[in-house]
Amino acid sequence: MTVTELNRKQTAYKNKMKKIEQFVNSFQYVDETKDYIELTSKLNSINDILKELDNLQNEYCALPDKVELNNSLEILSDMEEDAEKFKVSILVFLSKYEEQKKENAKLSPKSIIKLPDLPLPTFSGKFQEFENFKTQFMSVIGNNDSLNESQKLMYLKSALKNEAALIQSDQDNFDSLLKALENRYENKRALVDIHIAGILSINKLHSENPSQIRSLIDTVRNHMRSLKNLKLESNSLSDAIILHVLNNKIDKESQRLFRLSLTTTQVPSLQDFLSFLEVRCIQLESVIKSDFAEKSIPIKNKSSSGVNNSRWKSFLTKDKNKTSTAVESNPNQGQKACVICNQFKKHSVYNCEMFLNHSPLERYELCKKHNICTNCLNFHPSKSCTSKSRCQICSSFHNTKLHRDKTDVSILSTLGGFTDTASNVNSEQCFALRSTDKKNSKPMKYLLSTAVAYVNGMPVRIILDSAAEINFISSDCAISLGLKRNRIHSSVSGINGLAQDIKYETNAIISNKDNSFNESLKFMVVPKISSVTPSCNLDISKLSLPKHIKLADPSFHKPAKISMLLGAQVFFKIIKADQIKINDSITLQNSVFNYIVTGGLPTADDKLHCFLLTEQEGLENLISKFWQFESLEDESLNLNSQTKLREDHFLNNHRRDQTGHYIVQIAFLKEPSCLGESKQTAIRRLNCYGEN
Repeated sequence: MTVTELNRKQTAYKNKMKKIEQFVNSFQYVDETKDYIELTSKLNSINDILKELDNLQNEYCALPDKVELNNSLEILSDMEEDAEKFKVSILVFLSKYEEQKKENAKLSPKSIIKLPDLPLPTFSGKFQEFENFKTQFMSVIGNNDSLNESQKLMYLKSALKNEAALIQSDQDNFDSLLKALENRYENKRALVDIHIAGILSINKLHSENPSQIRSLIDTVRNHMRSLKNLKLESNSLSDAIILHVLNNKIDKESQRLFRLSLTTTQVPSLQDFLSFLEVRCIQLESVIKSDFAEKSIPIKNKSSSGVNNSRWKSFLTKDKNKTSTAVESNPNQGQKACVICNQFKKHSVYNCEMFLNHSPLERYELCKKHNICTNCLNFHPSKSCTSKSRCQICSSFHNTKLHRDKTDVSILSTLGGFTDTASNVNSEQCFALRSTDKKNSKPMKYLLSTAVAYVNGMPVRIILDSAAEINFISSDCAISLGLKRNRIHSSVSGINGLAQDIKYETNAIISNKDNSFNESLKFMVVPKISSVTPSCNLDISKLSLPKHIKLADPSFHKPAKISMLLGAQVFFKIIKADQIKINDSITLQNSVFNYIVTGGLPTADDKLHCFLLTEQEGLENLISKFWQFESLEDESLNLNSQTKLREDHFLNNHRRDQTGHYIVQIAFLKEPSCLGESKQTAIRRLNCYGEN
């Protein structure tokens, strides 16, 4: 640097020192927290200036001797002395705060147990949660006098999540933002609607499950308490209406017992109904515990078929002399709970509602688990079954309720197959190809896992495919979203090794509608991922989908373009655990995009799709390997006599015409004269064929 540049830097530091001098001379104790922060900031600035002055002095000294410094070093020395004085003054100010902290620590009582820090409450934008959030936040932060307005504002902003974080206020202060939240979420009409809808939308209980009954009780009391906080008191009419709704939500056995518990003609109150359900839960839990204790004790029990059973069964089995006889019964209840549905009802496996709701493969697993014959559905091993009944579909040795298509063989092979069937029966006879059974089956269109995702706030239709190693995006979609495409040379292959050249790739962030899920992914750009999916309109008029369920792709049954394909990289991050079984062919699979419709629907269309894609070696790598092979040194070849003769013949008897083709004279191992007059004989025969 020149002397002029160094002098300018010196002047800049001098101006900073003047500002610090003004601060030190005018400093007064006002706000303890604010003063402490300002003093700490000025102390850091002085330390930085001292380092820079030291560096500046070294640069001055590095100048040539003929350069005139004009007392620059003396000025630097004076500035360093002033900086040290200011530093001492600030440290004196800070020491008073440190002494005050020590005194406060001595006066404060020492806690014997160190309690964990309480997490701050958060609010994500749900109306029914705002009142609790406001109460907790105000008690911890809002009414804390040790915090100033700026700190309260920062705490409030950090507590807001998702939709609530987008709310804006007129002014950038704590009171204004809190007022905006109150105006938005203290909506009494909306809150009342939410709580009433919560009571009416409680799921119906199909079995005597104590945990589900307790969940129903807690849900009702939570909504009723919230309505009471909104100054809506319950009366006999509201209790009667809610009781009628809830009575239809519980299982049939509990409904019967509740009616039997009523001793007068008076309308029971809602509290009476909830008290009955609590007692019912206690009874069911007691029965379940006693059943578990009984099952843990080995009981020798011989059935009518002569086979020892160690488990108690509630199903009815056929006897030679009696129409039906109970295998065992519960001495407390008069009968044992069904091992499939756990209900205290007399029914056979064939008529168990829960058993029939499972798929044929799941029914087979239940039979194996509970030692039920796979042919007659009674309690004895399949090998000892004497029933002459067979499957009504394929006439094989299994019950019609357990019949499966041959497409399930691969799944069954991992589970061991029908190991209990008769030894003279081939397990492959238990399956029928769907394509051959034209009278009893219809062509099925199996749905691909489609969903609607969001990229840059724009909805795109995607396919989820766990068989793809990479992600794809159509070129039209990439252009419409404004994504930057990078030039590459790569290739992907699918079924039968068919390859597709890829020229571009891009990056995008995939998210769901509420932005609770987002993932940055790399996509390969292709002209088209697939044809419209599904290939034809599917009839869903007979499909009973739950109204409260949100679908990941509401138009799953209508043909539409696919813009993206997400592969195995993110597939299992998207899929969630829970499922909803609609019928034997349709299942709703939960995901971060809501529920995906899976399974098959009847159709006349026979088009099929398969996505099985993997990235092949890029063009650059192939070219590099090509040059590696080209650079190998020629090695001497061990040629035999005939190979050497052919090579010499080619070198001596070839030429190249104007079109670039090579012309080589025919090689003879022997002289042509050994053929004799065969040429003339061949010509005469050819002419004879031509005359005829």
